Amino acid sequence: MRGTLALLLATTVLASAGPAHAQAPGGTNVGTPAGTRAGTPIVNTAGLRYDLGSEGRSTESNTVTIIVAERLDVALTSDRNGTIVVTPAPTVVPMTLTNLDNGDEAFALTATLSPASGAGQSPDAPDTPSMMVLRTLVIDGDGDGLYDAARDPVLEDGRTPVLSPGQSIKLLAIVAATPGSVSSGTPSTATLAVTARSVTGSGSAGTGYAGLGDGGGDALVGRTGAVASVSVPLTTAAAAGATLFKSQSVRAADGSQSAVRDAVITYTLEARFTDAVSGAKIADPIPAGTVFVPGSLTLDGTPLSDGADGDAGRFDPASAQAGSPAAAGIAVALGQVAAASVHTVQFKAKIQ
Repeated sequence: MRGTLALLLATTVLASAGPAHAQAPGGTNVGTPAGTRAGTPIVNTAGLRYDLGSEGRSTESNTVTIIVAERLDVALTSDRNGTIVVTPAPTVVPMTLTNLDNGDEAFALTATLSPASGAGQSPDAPDTPSMMVLRTLVIDGDGDGLYDAARDPVLEDGRTPVLSPGQSIKLLAIVAATPGSVSSGTPSTATLAVTARSVTGSGSAGTGYAGLGDGGGDALVGRTGAVASVSVPLTTAAAAGATLFKSQSVRAADGSQSAVRDAVITYTLEARFTDAVSGAKIADPIPAGTVFVPGSLTLDGTPLSDGADGDAGRFDPASAQAGSPAAAGIAVALGQVAAASVHTVQFKAKIQ
């Protein structure tokens, strides 16, 4: 009696890679990188069904399993463009680190402050130490871009918490000018270099680390080499005057940082004063293509009303800045400001 093969079946199962890690302080999820998550077991069993005479029979093959390898990749970017002016008061250098892995990963960070030739450096001794110090590197716990020792934890052993795939974390390097550097009247320059490196390993693309990936699989270095660096130019302020820095962050309705319609941009204006001044005022037009978010204006964390009333701020739907008569904008009067002061204004605008 001859058996007749009736049906050949194959089944593949992607088992769960386990629960995701809790979000790290100061972190945001910006979307899991494309691809199956590292550590996921891919299980495959084939099935064979056949008829032997009038009797139907079936059997299964052995089961084979493979663990999805972890791809090690990272990105590190500065959140502020251009040269940052450093004062004797703690000065913040904000950065964003993103886990581009397809798995969970922590990153080791190193930061160095190197003097740069130019103003404030002796031409006969270009390696003269800069008149600045690097105080610490912390996690921006609430993501506001401002340093608060009570809320912004120092990196433990110089490492970030474990970040899930696609998760970003805000970091702050805290630098300060040494005493006397500002009163000298001659600016000093330096470069802050920060490097993030995958704790699992790094190297040229394709370098493998057997058994060190999520779920006991292998880890492979991706196109970034599992290393990312950023360099930020710094300078000390002159003896008198003030500086104004502007930064921004974006939050879309889906929680991502995508600049899409209805996403909200938070603008932060940081005014630093080296001397006591009077009549200080900050004005900022609302960018074209956006609308002001009512009730979002704050000064040093304190809400300000939108109308021109008794507090220091207002939103003007007609004009906020000379030379831009048609532009809506915000204005905040600081008035008398003490020496070595820092004031921060924030407001929000929605992309149309």
